[in-house]
Amino acid sequence: MIDKVNTSQLQDILANAAAKQPRNAEPGQNHSGDASLQADYAALIKQASAAEPDEPARIHNAKELLRTGELEKLQNIIEAAQNIADFGI
Repeated sequence: MIDKVNTSQLQDILANAAAKQPRNAEPGQNHSGDASLQADYAALIKQASAAEPDEPARIHNAKELLRTGELEKLQNIIEAAQNIADFGI
């Protein structure tokens, strides 16, 4: 069966297939050769720092909710489960 394969047809098929290949595999012009993630954390640090003044009030509120048992209500449990499903942990 292999002896019935026309090699000239295979060469034509391979030549056409190579011509249709996209050039996406080539590195871009800004390629630095470094595969590590390039990130600027300044904005994240600034955002976290801006949230700190409100933190003591949030902690106090959370402790109060724990003390009174408000967090154990069925509605709060359902909302927490829905938020975990929607946004992850």
